[in-house]
Amino acid sequence: MEEGHSLSRYLPSMIKSSWIIAACLVISLIAGFILAKSQPTAYQANSTMIIQAGMPGTTFPGATAASTDSLNQSTDDVIELPSRTVLTWIYQNNPDIKAKGFTAEDLSLDIIAMNPSATASTILVTATATKPGDTVFLVNAIASGYQAYKTQNLQEQLTKARADLQTSYNQYKTQSDTLYQEILKINNSADPRISLLTTDRNSIIAAMNQVQTQLLTYPSTVHSDVYILQQAKITDVTSTSKGTTILLVTGALGFVIGLLIWLLMIFLDNRVRSDDQVPEKLGLSYLGGLTSNREIQAGSVSTTGLASQQLADIGMNLRLTGVLPGTWQAPKGAVLLVTSAQPVEGKTTVATGLAAAIARGGRSALVIDGNLRQPGTHLAFGMPPASFGLSGLLKTTGGENLDAAVQRSNIPGVWLLPGGTTMKDSTLLLDQRLPGILAQLRKKTDWIIIDGPPLLSSAEASLLASMSDGVALVVDSRHDKVAVLLRAKAILRSLTDTPIGVVMNRLSRRRRNPYFAVAFAEDAAFDATAPGPKYTRHGATHGDTRGNGHNGTNGQRPEPVVAAPSPSSPNHYGAPVGPGPIRPISSMPMDFPVMQPNPNPPSPFPAPRRMDIAPPQS
Repeated sequence: MEEGHSLSRYLPSMIKSSWIIAACLVISLIAGFILAKSQPTAYQANSTMIIQAGMPGTTFPGATAASTDSLNQSTDDVIELPSRTVLTWIYQNNPDIKAKGFTAEDLSLDIIAMNPSATASTILVTATATKPGDTVFLVNAIASGYQAYKTQNLQEQLTKARADLQTSYNQYKTQSDTLYQEILKINNSADPRISLLTTDRNSIIAAMNQVQTQLLTYPSTVHSDVYILQQAKITDVTSTSKGTTILLVTGALGFVIGLLIWLLMIFLDNRVRSDDQVPEKLGLSYLGGLTSNREIQAGSVSTTGLASQQLADIGMNLRLTGVLPGTWQAPKGAVLLVTSAQPVEGKTTVATGLAAAIARGGRSALVIDGNLRQPGTHLAFGMPPASFGLSGLLKTTGGENLDAAVQRSNIPGVWLLPGGTTMKDSTLLLDQRLPGILAQLRKKTDWIIIDGPPLLSSAEASLLASMSDGVALVVDSRHDKVAVLLRAKAILRSLTDTPIGVVMNRLSRRRRNPYFAVAFAEDAAFDATAPGPKYTRHGATHGDTRGNGHNGTNGQRPEPVVAAPSPSSPNHYGAPVGPGPIRPISSMPMDFPVMQPNPNPPSPFPAPRRMDIAPPQS
C-alpha cells in the first residue's frame, strides 16, 4: 500500500509530461521519413548454400565429421559468414568486388545470412545493392567467397597435419642413419655393441614406417563441406525500399529518447503535484483543493456544482485544521488573508468562492480587495470599478466612512470592499490605517476575507498577514516549485506568527476518496529537516499586537466571543451617516449597522444586485 500510494503522487507529473514521449516519437518519425525518402531504391537477390558434413573429400584423419553435424554447422556458419573477418577476407581475395565500387564496410551493411529452415542445413545469403546487376554479382561472389574461405581453412589444417607427420618421419630417418653409421664404425661382428645398436635402429625404423603409413592416409587436397545449392540470377532480383526499416528504427529510437527525457523530467520535477505532498514538502496544513473543471469561469463566483462543494469544505477545514479555530461571529469577526506566492494562481477565485460558501452557511462575509497595485476583485462579482474603495479609506483624513466604500454584491450575505483607485505605494498607509478599519469591520461581519497580493511581489502581503487571523496560501499545482513555496513560507514565518494553510488549485480530479485535509503541527522537527536557513520572527513578544484587532499573548489566539446580532439592525449597509466633524479613521470607530447573514437558502439563480453606494463626502 505504501509503495502504491507513493507512486500515485507521481501520476499527475507522468500524465502532464507524457507529451514529451509523443513529441520525440513524432520528430523521430518525421526525420526517419525524410531520411527514407532520400535513400535510393535498393535491389535484393538471394543465393542458397547447403552444409553436407562428412562428404567424401571434406575430411581427413583428425578432422572428421558425421552427417548429423550438418544442422549445427549451418547454424554456426550463419553467424560466421557476415562477420567482419570473413567479409574482409572475401573482399581481399576477390578484386572484382573492389572493381564494382564496393568497400569492405559496404559488405558488412549489405550482406545478410539466415537459416530459412529449422530442419534443413541450408543457408540463405541475401545481398542488397542499388543496381540489379551488382546485386546478383555481389551475392554470388559472397557465396563463392565463403566456400573458398572454408576450403582454405580446411586445406591449411590438412597441410599442417601432413607437415607435422613429415617432420616426425624425417627425424626418425635421421636417427636411423646415425645408428647405422655407428654400427659400421665398429667393424667387428662379435662386438656386443652391434647387437644393441641394431635393436635400437629396428625400433626407430618401425616407428618411421608407422608414420609413413599414417602420412599415406592423408589426402593431398581437401575442400569444404559448404556447397552452393543455387546461385542468384538477374531474374531473381526484387526491388525493395529501406523506408520501412528506417521508420521503425528511428521511431524506436525516438520513443526510447522520449521515455528517458520523460523519466528525467519526472525525477527533476520539484512541484507540489498532489495534496498529500503539502505536509511532507512544505510543512503546512492542507485546507483542500479545487480541481480543474469547466464550472469555474473567469470573472465569476463559484456558487454551484463541484467547485462550491470544495470551497465549502475549505471553509470548514479552516476551523478543523486550526488555521481559524473556534466559531467566529460579529462583533468578533475573523480576518482571513487569501494570497499566493506568485500572481495568477487563483487567489480571487478562492477568496470570492469561499465568501459565497460562508454566506450559504448562514454567515455574513466581506471580501476586501487588498491588491491595491492591481485591484480586480470587483470583476469576479461582475461589478464596475469603484472610484472610492480601500485606497480612498486609506488616503482620507476624515469625512468618508465605510458606508461610502463597501458595496453589496449580487450574492446574498456577501459584501465587497473594492480596491478603488490604483496605489503603488500603499504599504505605509496600510500599516497605519488598516488595523482601525479591520477593528470596525470585525464588529459588523462574521468573516472578512482579504484578496491579497502575491507574497513575493511586495511587502503588502506580509503586512496583511500580520493583521489577519489566518492565511490561506493558494498554490497552482501546474507551476509552483517547492523552492518558491518554501521562500514564501519563510517570509510569513519570519515576519508573522499567523497560522497558514494551503489551498491547491487546478488539481487533477480524483474519482475515489477525493476529500483530504491535514492539520500540520509545525515544530522544531520539521524546521531541523527542512532545507534552507532557519528564520525567527522579530518583534513577537508576550502581549504584542499584530495589528489585526486582537492582542496576542504568548502566541495564543484569544477565544472568539459569539455575539448575537441586534434585532433592529438592517441586513445590509445602511445609508451614509450625516455630515459631522472630520475624524481620522484609525482614531475613532465608525458607526454603521451590523452586516446580517443571509436568512434564506441561496437560489441557484443569481439575485438582483443592489448596491448601497454613498458618494464620497467632501
